Amino acid sequence: MEIAATTPLSAALLEPELQEIHIRPRRGWIGVNWHELVRYRELLSYLVWRDVKVKYKQAMLGVAWGVILPLMSLAIYGGVAMAAKFGDHLAGNPKPPILLWMFAGLVPWMFLQRAINDGGMSLVSNQALMTKIYLPRLYIPLSALGNALVDMVINVFLLFGLGLYYFVSVGWTPSWQIVFCLPMMLLLAVAAMGLSFSLSAATILYRDLRFLIPFLTQFGMWLSAVITPLAMFPPKVQFWVALNPLTGIISGFRSAILGEPWQFLHLGSSIVLCSALLVFGIFYFKRVERLFADIA
Repeated sequence: MEIAATTPLSAALLEPELQEIHIRPRRGWIGVNWHELVRYRELLSYLVWRDVKVKYKQAMLGVAWGVILPLMSLAIYGGVAMAAKFGDHLAGNPKPPILLWMFAGLVPWMFLQRAINDGGMSLVSNQALMTKIYLPRLYIPLSALGNALVDMVINVFLLFGLGLYYFVSVGWTPSWQIVFCLPMMLLLAVAAMGLSFSLSAATILYRDLRFLIPFLTQFGMWLSAVITPLAMFPPKVQFWVALNPLTGIISGFRSAILGEPWQFLHLGSSIVLCSALLVFGIFYFKRVERLFADIA
């Protein structure tokens, strides 16, 4: 039996299609493949859901810890504030309830705290994932922020419930400035991403930074005026506190929710420094990304 010679067209149909792929470095000074991030967005949602399940799967109280921990923080810091009479230094007319004032600052700070702790350690905690498969590695610190966002949603409902309690009990009403909460949320996300990208890349290169990160969150709470009114700082110190980009975010949330006077020096500093921090974080992350798999 003879097999007739195939024509070029029939040969092309019989042979598997071969596709030539060229791998080249991204152009531009940052080199982020934005199309790839959008294309694999379902992977990001899976990583976030994985972290949420791992966090609460074997916990005795489960998701209830998302409610218990912020209420415990509010009870501790609120008790200190009432004992030290922080309410005498609050601004606004009328002055907001001290527990509501405290929680309005704790809600964004707890999100930033998770961005520093979990986001900074995200690459170290996912070493096996980075060395076994390829994925957009910006997703790893972003998934830690997604996990923190779930907790923040719970905290926002708790804040709403606390505000409802004071509305019924003492007639407190939120300020019309509450419409600025959405821009403040955007600024909060910019700061969280900048911190996560920068610290995660630095921590995988310099492992001793993991011992410094918890100290940064504890010390940063005082430098960001989270539980201390800005009026308690001396005027000269307030200028230096304004250089902390997180201070403007905390005071901005309180101004939006409670109607406190806006601290434009702190807010302007936060907008400029947080934007610069995000750009630097992406640039630094992509600059050292090629070393992750080798030293993880």
